Amino acid sequence: MSTSVLHYIAQMFSREPHWHGALGELAADPVALAEVLLLFRMVLADGVIRPSQLCAFEQVCQQQFGLKAEDMEQLHSLLDSPQGQSSEAEAFSLIRQLDTDKRSALLGEMMRIARANAEFDASEEKLIRRMADLLELEPASLTRFETKKDEP
Repeated sequence: MSTSVLHYIAQMFSREPHWHGALGELAADPVALAEVLLLFRMVLADGVIRPSQLCAFEQVCQQQFGLKAEDMEQLHSLLDSPQGQSSEAEAFSLIRQLDTDKRSALLGEMMRIARANAEFDASEEKLIRRMADLLELEPASLTRFETKKDEP
């Protein structure tokens, strides 16, 4: 029996899932995984998972992290896994490693997700403002995105 067959069988019985392709790269990058976790928090901000916001989240993941539509189910499993949970606990310290432009872009993507449905409610606005503070972004960064709310 070849080593690769044994390795495959061992993976099947392993308790930890094995991610492949862009999802594997995301799982191996704690900073990128922390970004995705923060983006997903925006979907959950008002306590209701709205299809429009979930779709916007998935589009951001495809555009920014190279994931494919067929990766989304496994992405949600990754976010819910022990690996995802441990990254969430460290998310802000990991995100602070990014430069200001990347943190601002992350905040912009969070606002894109929040605005995906017709309403931008108080809980979403509160989370955006809190995230701006935790991401150590100046209020001017937040204002720049607020002015885009009427744009398509």
